[in-house]
Amino acid sequence: MKIIVGISGASSVHLGIRVANEILAAGHEVCAIISDGARVTFKSEKAWEYLSNSRIPKANLGNSRIPNQNLGNSRISKENFLQIEEFLDEKIDIQSNMSAAAASGSSGYEAMIIAPCSSNTLAKVAAGICDNLLLRAAAVMLKEQRKLIIAPREMPFSPLSIKHMSELSGLGVMFALPMIAHYSKPLSLNDAENFIIGKWLDCLNIKNNLFKRWKI
Repeated sequence: MKIIVGISGASSVHLGIRVANEILAAGHEVCAIISDGARVTFKSEKAWEYLSNSRIPKANLGNSRIPNQNLGNSRISKENFLQIEEFLDEKIDIQSNMSAAAASGSSGYEAMIIAPCSSNTLAKVAAGICDNLLLRAAAVMLKEQRKLIIAPREMPFSPLSIKHMSELSGLGVMFALPMIAHYSKPLSLNDAENFIIGKWLDCLNIKNNLFKRWKI
């Protein structure tokens, strides 16, 4: 299956990185579209600290990733040089320009998940705005009537966001918020996140054993 993973600038961008890698690890083709806002959030949240404890990605967090440059008296923190792409498997196709394959229905992508999805991205998808590749790819999923999953990361939701979700749901969009459930018996933050990632994979019909299933 060919799947697009859109990562917008909402909090918890590392979850989008993780789900992209998990989809690839399951044997599917992945295209990642990373918004400018996602890059800002990745740095501000120091997302690599959450990813370093995950099963994947396979990124090396050691000093070998630090550019060899003469810093003089200045100090450059990790967030100034770590790029979000470094945490995506090298086999994942990363696209950004509007002429990329994901901008056309003829490219054959079968599903798309936007995780996490910001309120801004949600509003633009609902309005049919296509001013970047992530939004254009979502519009393609809608026009081709293919699976589109959106994972808004906001709390509480504004009445407008709820209206946008309702309208898109009526068009067949699936909403899968990043929420945890304690029946999976999470013992750590990573366990809780595994539940979220696993449920997203379920929505994509990708088999996984990332979390403990419901059982009485």
